[in-house]
Amino acid sequence: MDSRLHRLFLYSMGIFVVVVFVLIAIYGWSYYTEDLKSRFFHEKNELLKPSGLIGHGIGIAGSVLMLGGVLIYMARKRIGYFSRLGLLKHWLEFHIFLCTLGPVLVLFHTSFKFGGLVSVSFWSMVAVVISGVLGRFIYLQIPRTIEGREMSRNEIIRLLADLFRQIEERLKTDNQLIQYPVS
Repeated sequence: MDSRLHRLFLYSMGIFVVVVFVLIAIYGWSYYTEDLKSRFFHEKNELLKPSGLIGHGIGIAGSVLMLGGVLIYMARKRIGYFSRLGLLKHWLEFHIFLCTLGPVLVLFHTSFKFGGLVSVSFWSMVAVVISGVLGRFIYLQIPRTIEGREMSRNEIIRLLADLFRQIEERLKTDNQLIQYPVS
Protein backbone atom coordinates (compact mmCIF):
# COMPACT_ATOMS: atom_id res chain seq x y z
CA MET A 1 0.00 0.00 0.00
CA ASP A 2 1.57 3.28 -1.00
CA SER A 3 1.88 5.99 1.64
CA ARG A 4 -0.81 8.28 0.21
CA LEU A 5 -3.36 5.48 0.06
CA HIS A 6 -2.39 4.38 3.56
CA ARG A 7 -2.75 7.92 4.91
CA LEU A 8 -6.15 8.22 3.19
CA PHE A 9 -7.20 4.93 4.79
CA LEU A 10 -6.13 6.17 8.25
CA TYR A 11 -7.90 9.50 7.83
CA SER A 12 -11.06 7.79 6.58
CA MET A 13 -11.12 5.53 9.65
CA GLY A 14 -10.70 8.54 11.95
CA ILE A 15 -13.33 10.52 10.11
CA PHE A 16 -15.70 7.53 10.27
CA VAL A 17 -15.42 7.42 14.08
CA VAL A 18 -16.09 11.17 14.31
CA VAL A 19 -19.03 10.99 11.87
CA VAL A 20 -20.64 8.12 13.79
CA PHE A 21 -20.21 10.04 17.06
CA VAL A 22 -21.68 13.23 15.57
CA LEU A 23 -24.62 11.46 13.88
CA ILE A 24 -25.65 9.62 17.03
CA ALA A 25 -25.17 12.78 19.11
CA ILE A 26 -27.29 14.85 16.72
CA TYR A 27 -30.03 12.22 16.54
CA GLY A 28 -30.21 11.81 20.31
CA TRP A 29 -29.14 15.29 21.44
CA SER A 30 -32.44 16.16 23.08
CA TYR A 31 -32.56 12.76 24.80
CA TYR A 32 -28.94 12.67 26.02
CA THR A 33 -29.07 16.25 27.32
CA GLU A 34 -32.39 15.65 29.11
CA ASP A 35 -32.38 15.33 32.89
CA LEU A 36 -32.08 11.65 33.92
CA LYS A 37 -35.45 11.75 35.68
CA SER A 38 -37.19 13.22 32.62
CA ARG A 39 -35.73 10.85 30.04
CA PHE A 40 -38.43 8.28 30.74
CA PHE A 41 -41.01 10.67 29.26
CA HIS A 42 -38.89 11.68 26.25
CA GLU A 43 -40.26 10.70 22.82
CA LYS A 44 -37.06 8.81 21.90
CA ASN A 45 -36.78 6.96 25.22
CA GLU A 46 -38.00 3.63 23.80
CA LEU A 47 -35.34 3.77 21.08
CA LEU A 48 -32.33 5.28 22.85
CA LYS A 49 -32.53 3.86 26.37
CA PRO A 50 -29.91 1.14 26.97
CA SER A 51 -32.51 -1.61 26.47
CA GLY A 52 -34.18 0.21 23.55
CA LEU A 53 -33.86 -0.83 19.94
CA ILE A 54 -31.11 1.64 19.01
CA GLY A 55 -29.48 1.78 22.45
CA HIS A 56 -29.23 -2.00 22.72
CA GLY A 57 -28.15 -2.34 19.10
CA ILE A 58 -25.29 0.11 19.37
CA GLY A 59 -24.24 -1.54 22.65
CA ILE A 60 -24.01 -4.91 20.93
CA ALA A 61 -22.24 -3.40 17.92
CA GLY A 62 -19.74 -1.61 20.17
CA SER A 63 -19.01 -4.79 22.12
CA VAL A 64 -18.55 -6.81 18.94
CA LEU A 65 -16.22 -4.17 17.48
CA MET A 66 -14.05 -4.10 20.62
CA LEU A 67 -13.95 -7.89 20.88
CA GLY A 68 -13.21 -8.23 17.16
CA GLY A 69 -10.49 -5.59 17.31
CA VAL A 70 -8.74 -7.34 20.17
CA LEU A 71 -9.12 -10.85 18.71
CA ILE A 72 -7.88 -10.07 15.20
CA TYR A 73 -4.86 -8.20 16.49
CA MET A 74 -4.01 -10.99 18.94
CA ALA A 75 -4.44 -13.57 16.17
CA ARG A 76 -2.14 -11.62 13.87
CA LYS A 77 0.55 -11.42 16.56
CA ARG A 78 0.34 -14.99 17.87
CA ILE A 79 -0.85 -17.33 15.11
CA GLY A 80 1.81 -18.19 12.55
CA TYR A 81 -0.55 -18.34 9.57
CA PHE A 82 -1.71 -14.74 10.09
CA SER A 83 1.84 -13.40 10.44
CA ARG A 84 2.16 -13.50 6.65
CA LEU A 85 -0.92 -11.35 6.12
CA GLY A 86 0.05 -7.69 5.91
CA LEU A 87 2.20 -5.56 8.15
CA LEU A 88 1.69 -5.67 11.91
CA LYS A 89 1.57 -1.85 11.85
CA HIS A 90 -1.55 -1.92 9.65
CA TRP A 91 -3.21 -4.52 11.87
CA LEU A 92 -2.48 -2.33 14.90
CA GLU A 93 -4.04 0.68 13.17
CA PHE A 94 -7.18 -1.32 12.35
CA HIS A 95 -7.25 -2.61 15.96
CA ILE A 96 -7.09 1.01 17.16
CA PHE A 97 -9.93 1.96 14.81
CA LEU A 98 -12.22 -0.85 15.99
CA CYS A 99 -11.32 -0.32 19.64
CA THR A 100 -12.03 3.40 19.34
CA LEU A 101 -15.35 3.08 17.55
CA GLY A 102 -16.53 0.35 19.95
CA PRO A 103 -16.27 2.45 23.12
CA VAL A 104 -17.96 5.38 21.36
CA LEU A 105 -20.95 3.15 20.63
CA VAL A 106 -20.93 1.69 24.15
CA LEU A 107 -20.85 5.21 25.57
CA PHE A 108 -24.07 6.06 23.72
CA HIS A 109 -25.53 2.66 24.68
CA THR A 110 -25.24 3.59 28.36
CA SER A 111 -27.02 6.90 27.66
CA PHE A 112 -24.26 8.52 29.71
CA LYS A 113 -25.60 6.92 32.89
CA PHE A 114 -22.84 5.47 35.01
CA GLY A 115 -23.61 3.65 38.22
CA GLY A 116 -22.82 0.33 39.89
CA LEU A 117 -21.16 -2.31 37.71
CA VAL A 118 -21.54 -0.15 34.62
CA SER A 119 -19.42 2.54 36.25
CA VAL A 120 -16.63 0.08 37.05
CA SER A 121 -16.78 -1.30 33.50
CA PHE A 122 -16.75 2.17 31.95
CA TRP A 123 -13.78 3.43 33.93
CA SER A 124 -11.93 0.17 33.27
CA MET A 125 -12.54 0.72 29.57
CA VAL A 126 -11.28 4.31 29.85
CA ALA A 127 -8.13 3.03 31.59
CA VAL A 128 -7.58 0.50 28.79
CA VAL A 129 -8.01 3.19 26.12
CA ILE A 130 -5.55 5.51 27.89
CA SER A 131 -3.03 2.70 28.29
CA GLY A 132 -3.49 1.88 24.59
CA VAL A 133 -2.77 5.47 23.56
CA LEU A 134 0.27 5.53 25.84
CA GLY A 135 1.41 2.16 24.47
CA ARG A 136 1.07 3.39 20.89
CA PHE A 137 3.17 6.46 21.76
CA ILE A 138 5.87 4.24 23.29
CA TYR A 139 5.68 1.86 20.32
CA LEU A 140 6.35 4.76 17.94
CA GLN A 141 9.47 5.73 19.92
CA ILE A 142 11.20 2.38 19.25
CA PRO A 143 13.81 2.77 16.49
CA ARG A 144 13.11 0.51 13.51
CA THR A 145 14.85 -0.57 10.34
CA ILE A 146 13.42 0.32 6.95
CA GLU A 147 11.68 -3.09 6.94
CA GLY A 148 9.93 -2.24 10.22
CA ARG A 149 12.00 -4.57 12.43
CA GLU A 150 13.08 -3.25 15.83
CA MET A 151 16.72 -2.21 15.85
CA SER A 152 19.11 -3.75 18.33
CA ARG A 153 21.30 -1.64 20.61
CA ASN A 154 24.38 -2.46 18.52
CA GLU A 155 22.61 -1.42 15.30
CA ILE A 156 21.66 1.92 16.86
CA ILE A 157 25.25 2.48 18.08
CA ARG A 158 26.60 1.69 14.59
CA LEU A 159 24.03 4.03 13.01
CA LEU A 160 24.98 6.86 15.39
CA ALA A 161 28.69 6.30 14.76
CA ASP A 162 28.07 6.46 11.00
CA LEU A 163 26.06 9.65 11.39
CA PHE A 164 28.83 11.27 13.47
CA ARG A 165 31.42 10.27 10.85
CA GLN A 166 29.25 11.84 8.14
CA ILE A 167 28.90 15.02 10.19
CA GLU A 168 32.67 15.16 10.69
CA GLU A 169 33.29 14.74 6.98
CA ARG A 170 30.78 17.40 5.99
CA LEU A 171 31.86 19.95 8.54
CA LYS A 172 35.56 19.09 8.16
CA THR A 173 36.08 19.91 11.80
CA ASP A 174 38.47 18.75 14.45
CA ASN A 175 37.49 15.45 16.16
CA GLN A 176 37.46 17.20 19.53
CA LEU A 177 34.50 19.40 18.51
CA ILE A 178 32.18 16.42 18.19
CA GLN A 179 31.55 14.39 21.31
CA TYR A 180 30.51 10.76 20.85
CA PRO A 181 27.67 9.95 23.29
CA VAL A 182 27.98 6.16 22.91
CA SER A 183 30.87 3.95 23.84
